[in-house]
Amino acid sequence: MMADGDGVYRRDVLKASSAAAVALGLGGGGYISSLAQTGDEPFSQQNPGIDSFVGQDEVIKTACAPNCRGKCPLEAHVRDGRVRKIEPQVPEDERYKRACTLGLSHTQRVYNSTRLKYPMRRVGWSPDDPNPEGRGDDAEFERITWDEALDHIASEMEDAREQYGPESVYFETGSGDNGISATIQSRLSSLFGGTQMTWSIDINVGLGFRRLSGGGFFNVPTNEVADWKNANTVIVWGSDIFASQLQQDASKLLDAVENGAKLVCVDPVFTNTAAKADLWLPVKPGKDTPLTLAMIKTVLDEETYDTEFLRERSLAPALVRSDNGKLLDASEVVEGVTEDRPVAIDETTGEPVALEPETYGEYALFGEYTVGGVTCQTAMTMLESFVADYDPDEIASEVGIQAQNIRTAARWLATRGPGGIASGYGIDRYKYGHIFGQAYAILLALTGDYGRHGSLQGSHPAGGSYNDGGYGSVEDGAGTTVLPQTKILTAMESGDPHQLKVMYAQESNFIANQLPDRQRWLEAAKNLDLIAVADMHHTPTVQHADIILPASHWFEREDVVTTWGGHPHIMYRQPAHDPLWEAKSDHWMLVRLAERLGYGDYFIRDKSETLKTMLKHDDVVDYETLKRQGTVKVNTPTVKFKGEFNTPSGRLEIYDEDAPTENGVSLEFPKPMESRTADDWETADDYPLTFIQKHSKWRIHSQYEYQNWLREINPEPQLDINPKDAKARGIEDSDYVRVHNDRGEMVVKAKLNEAIQPGLVNTDQGWWGSDYVRGHHNDLTHTDVCEVTGNFAFYDVRVEVEPAPDDIDTSKYADNQPTGVNKPVAGAGGD
Repeated sequence: MMADGDGVYRRDVLKASSAAAVALGLGGGGYISSLAQTGDEPFSQQNPGIDSFVGQDEVIKTACAPNCRGKCPLEAHVRDGRVRKIEPQVPEDERYKRACTLGLSHTQRVYNSTRLKYPMRRVGWSPDDPNPEGRGDDAEFERITWDEALDHIASEMEDAREQYGPESVYFETGSGDNGISATIQSRLSSLFGGTQMTWSIDINVGLGFRRLSGGGFFNVPTNEVADWKNANTVIVWGSDIFASQLQQDASKLLDAVENGAKLVCVDPVFTNTAAKADLWLPVKPGKDTPLTLAMIKTVLDEETYDTEFLRERSLAPALVRSDNGKLLDASEVVEGVTEDRPVAIDETTGEPVALEPETYGEYALFGEYTVGGVTCQTAMTMLESFVADYDPDEIASEVGIQAQNIRTAARWLATRGPGGIASGYGIDRYKYGHIFGQAYAILLALTGDYGRHGSLQGSHPAGGSYNDGGYGSVEDGAGTTVLPQTKILTAMESGDPHQLKVMYAQESNFIANQLPDRQRWLEAAKNLDLIAVADMHHTPTVQHADIILPASHWFEREDVVTTWGGHPHIMYRQPAHDPLWEAKSDHWMLVRLAERLGYGDYFIRDKSETLKTMLKHDDVVDYETLKRQGTVKVNTPTVKFKGEFNTPSGRLEIYDEDAPTENGVSLEFPKPMESRTADDWETADDYPLTFIQKHSKWRIHSQYEYQNWLREINPEPQLDINPKDAKARGIEDSDYVRVHNDRGEMVVKAKLNEAIQPGLVNTDQGWWGSDYVRGHHNDLTHTDVCEVTGNFAFYDVRVEVEPAPDDIDTSKYADNQPTGVNKPVAGAGGD
């Protein structure tokens, strides 16, 4: 029988006494409290509330879909109304049966005392007096009803619309899940006329690559991951695939290695991936573009480039005018051509011809020519001249890599057949990372690694999506205003480009944890009259809310899940039981909020019917089949970048005549630029260490934060620092240290780590403020962005490190307590 028309199968979650303790214990008790360490026993040897596995389980098809690359289909084994264990589900394409430690620990996320249980209102907030100074660590909350919570939110939205316009209401969806919640929120925003954000995170490299190829945003699209086994050389660049992409990509990369592929890892840190590589290139932070140019020069010098690809699918033979740097226009010099087309020289006739997409000719790749009285050079000639100063011998010291190793990597890529570059998000986090995207797009053009089996252009393989008929927008709605996150900040802060006054956030822990220069965001948020946050757990952003809305866990809601950048399936979530306490799905909340705002006719209360309505537009995925199977494999191209490129010329544009300008430099070719990683940066003497925040295998951004199994292994944040840098500062292993710059500080335990090169320090990102002895890693980062992409530069950060003051209180990590003696019992992750 269904519950409340929200597509949830009713089951009695209170049958088992342990489940009853979970559901009713406000502070955690029974099964949960037994997970906390007491006395001197090792944590792993204490009674974990072991259940008998004798009996019959009901197996529920569901899916894990945080912002990670796995998005794995799972099976939840349910007995007596409670999820007892998690296993991987076999999807329609069996090659993608995977799950990781995080996905298998969902039993600790569902049944956890840190779950948000009831709608809450911040004590001291009222519509007449928002009292934004009362937000934060000391804020207290009181329980209210769902009607009260939604009435408050609707009233504040209407008041903001009347006083400031509908765009003053900000509807935020983060990346905490991949179900339909974001679509439902977008539909409401479209009707209301609100503001939503687009990304200023992890788009640098993709947008740089996109200028030349027509493809890329979050990273670069590439062949379906199962095709990676056909690669003969893979360069993993700025990504620790074997730590942060364990589920799908890592297994397929290992298939390539087992088939004989050479694995190269480019990373300033000796990562899990570097440890498995045939060749590690320990590039210095921020030096990725000159390294790429040295590899390009190697390919050009040794003439190992793919002549056929360059002639047929690139602008390598295109003539560039010497007088203005523009491509010569065929309509001006080639008889019978009326369209704006590039020009090449046919080597067999010596005559100029128009360059059409996907057209091979014996075009001259090198040379200087005079056509129609205009002196020109081929783009390939100009590229050769541009990289002349990047000989591996000359830049080896600058980039921190032996010249012979640079040449070896380039030779493997150019001469061993299909292969490519699996670029991660590391280089996105330097201010000018988009220039690297441009540079390696050229390198892969030289090696011909587009449109063939075994080629990789990035690390976003084809995932699964479906046609929902544009459900996220409404034709007769007011329409949504979209701002990049950089402008969301200024809109809150100063009203540029318009004032924001109300925020409704879901699946997001941005404001108080995940965005750079955290204190600036928190100060800007004081201009909001209402912050409403829907979440499963009490995250730092929830602590800064005025209205708290308890969201159901993924296993408590029916949903349909896409798998962008992962395996090619759509997945179905069958709920294991009703939401615990008073939690509700985002769909439930948004539909009832829409009704209060006068848009009820545009929504369907029954979530199953909503899903059917969305899926009826798709030609491959239908609701009943998806529900029965659990997954449906969708038709995605196995090989990307076949046919014409999505560029003005239809070719890979190794020369960008419409290049943007950065710091007064026009980027027709990828001119290396650096920000705070530069040796001569203005504060380099005061803050000599580059500070990065790698992804961790123990969480997905800030999710899975307080999972006991994981916190036993990874109990507290630490600073990875090279022993040489530590010794110079009088720091020993496990000492607490103060990391600081002109924006903020944090106090963490030092971990002497030879995998970190001198001059570099790291604290894994995602830790919450309550995890630190003092401060926060995002109190050290900044919001300085490049002109071209506006992408946040989390890694372009300088710090100094010193021993922590003697009076620092580190008792929260005393007595070998994995979650800290003051932490909630059992703990759970947040979004």
